[in-house]
Amino acid sequence: MSAHQVAVLLQEHGSSRGPPDAGDAPDTNASRRQRTDLLAAVLSSCRALWSTKSEELDSVAEALGDGSRDVAWRLPYGDAGILEFFIALLAEGHLRQKLHIHALRLIGNACADTNENRARLVEQNHLLSVTKHVADESLLPFNIPVLYNVLVDYEPAQTLASESGLSKQLLGLLLLPNIFHKYAPFVPYVCKILALLVTQNGEAAAADPTIVGVLLALADQPEAKEDVDDFISLAAVALAYLANEALQHRLIADDQVMLLLAVFYHAHVGVDIDSIDDEDLVAQVKQLRSSLLSALADVSGNDSFARIYSLTNEVPRTLLDWLRGGNDNDSKKNLSLQSAACIALGNVSRSDTASIALVQDYRAHEPLVKLISDPDVTDSQFLHAACSFLKNLAIPLGNKSQLADLLLPQCVPRLYSLDTVPQLQFAAVSLTRLLLLNCTANVWQICTPPLENEKDTHSSYCSTSSAKSDDHDNQTSANSIIALYGRSDAEPTRLEAARCVAAICRTLHSTPVSEKLSPFSASATESLPSPLSPQSHHFPGERQRQTFYATHSVQQPLRFLITQNKWPSLTSEAWFVLALMSRSDDGARLVLSPLFDDAAAEASLREVITGKEETEETEETEETEETEETEETEEKEEKEEKEEKEEKEEKEEKEESESLSLANSITQVGSAASNLHLEPRQVNAEQKARMSVVDAENALILCTELVKRVEGTLPAEKLELLQKWMRDGARRAIANRAYSQHD
Repeated sequence: MSAHQVAVLLQEHGSSRGPPDAGDAPDTNASRRQRTDLLAAVLSSCRALWSTKSEELDSVAEALGDGSRDVAWRLPYGDAGILEFFIALLAEGHLRQKLHIHALRLIGNACADTNENRARLVEQNHLLSVTKHVADESLLPFNIPVLYNVLVDYEPAQTLASESGLSKQLLGLLLLPNIFHKYAPFVPYVCKILALLVTQNGEAAAADPTIVGVLLALADQPEAKEDVDDFISLAAVALAYLANEALQHRLIADDQVMLLLAVFYHAHVGVDIDSIDDEDLVAQVKQLRSSLLSALADVSGNDSFARIYSLTNEVPRTLLDWLRGGNDNDSKKNLSLQSAACIALGNVSRSDTASIALVQDYRAHEPLVKLISDPDVTDSQFLHAACSFLKNLAIPLGNKSQLADLLLPQCVPRLYSLDTVPQLQFAAVSLTRLLLLNCTANVWQICTPPLENEKDTHSSYCSTSSAKSDDHDNQTSANSIIALYGRSDAEPTRLEAARCVAAICRTLHSTPVSEKLSPFSASATESLPSPLSPQSHHFPGERQRQTFYATHSVQQPLRFLITQNKWPSLTSEAWFVLALMSRSDDGARLVLSPLFDDAAAEASLREVITGKEETEETEETEETEETEETEETEEKEEKEEKEEKEEKEEKEEKEESESLSLANSITQVGSAASNLHLEPRQVNAEQKARMSVVDAENALILCTELVKRVEGTLPAEKLELLQKWMRDGARRAIANRAYSQHD
């Protein structure tokens, strides 16, 4: 058959006219078989032409390639063997250019949306007949569409292509010097194919290890930036490969992270979403921006990042420039860059050395203080990233006092009120706790009323929101933390708020505290009539604590810490703080409420000091009473012949003796507790195995101090309970020490 005859056959029996007996009805299995039969003669002609190397085969292939665009012929091509014949030609190689091109067209069209034909191509690795010619630049406009039609939505073909190293061949095409000038329409298709390959297991290992750097470099070229589609295609597939940790290592080792930053910058600053009319394209840009942020977080979190990129390197310096706002006047664009900088530098600051340098040498916190203090800055992503970064900066002890401005009412404390963003509230109060930990100056800061903080002139860059302080009737930020604890439904937030309160109380009852104050804090407090103002450099004195406690309801948060049972280490932390507080008269009076106004708190104290729950204690008491009853009965039987008067006298004498014995017992046990020379102790990492022992000793100190300091104000039954627990606790402490010495 000639090429013309083949074209006529395909036209007459295609989907536009259908088989003679089918009319306008949809194709059926019968019509498929009929078309397959019609192609038998075509296949015979093709074989004959190939055997003589006739150029007429080129024209027949062209006609068949045109016909393959008709969906009705795709399956019959496979059934009749036409598809397999041309696959075999490609495998043989050295075809004339025209024949090669039309063979590719036929294969690509026949496989489009047709899994049966795709399966034929995958069988016995026939796909390699196509992929082995990918490097031929002259065939690029045909090879790429064919490969895409074969691979899209068909995983077996994707797996085979990945295993055969197709991505390396495609990368070679992208490196052609004229790729954007001559083959620009095919760049997105190459990227789409790579995006299919990267989803396969083992593709990251099979790919060229430089693939991420190459793709990012291409995305950063002016030609790619001029076309949003090209830029998105290249950047998106680069990020897909960058999800692999080994390729992250390679990007860092090759010193190519600046390429990632350049692409990130263009995606946020160079691409103007407002000027794009296509909604789908806008969605792609937004997705790319999100993926870039995740990729930057992964790369900067890689262990090798901080090792390769010291703070003096161009990459961290670029991030610091973003943090400070750069040269762009668009605040929205700046916030995107600043969020990214917070995330990346936050990963760098996991090292104490880097964290200290970022605060003390690079002043990385200063632009964040200014931004967080701006009431117009409400972007939750940025605020959360900033708080996370600042939490790392707040860990080294030397940084804490330099971060004090974060605790000004208009700064981090303003975030406590954002009830619609509970995750941000948690981040803010968690940051606050770290700033308060072991830093008396910061405790002073958060306990100082806003109007008094306004007198402080050392933080001029925080003045943008000072007028807001009147909104809360000049309450301290400590009040705001307590209020957040009271209204939050999120347990992690309540927990962090309660820990903040415990940290404040711990500082107020630590001695000597005045030595821990920074020079600024000491001089400032001398001139302020704050509830915490030191008198004669004794900070804080009992009068100041009383004033603080009169305006801050700390009881509920403290009670929460000792009654929750999800985090034993935090309960232990609370017992330590309560023991400290109990060693002053005002603190002892304060802790009575959390302990004895709530049954759960009282039960917690009993259990921690005695090591027994209420049911165990009740059972022991009942057992003791039964024993005493038996002894008394036996004694009565032995004495039943004695006179009534003598029995009465003996009974009175016994009761008097027992009363004296009990009094002596209380005195002796109290003395024993004192002789133990116990001091409030905090459980450290090495002591976690002995947490219950330390907790019991702290609880014993607490009970001992309460009996000593508030005995006259306690109801008799509560005093009796404390005395009993003191006895049990002292015995337990002595036993624990003996056991410890024995070990």
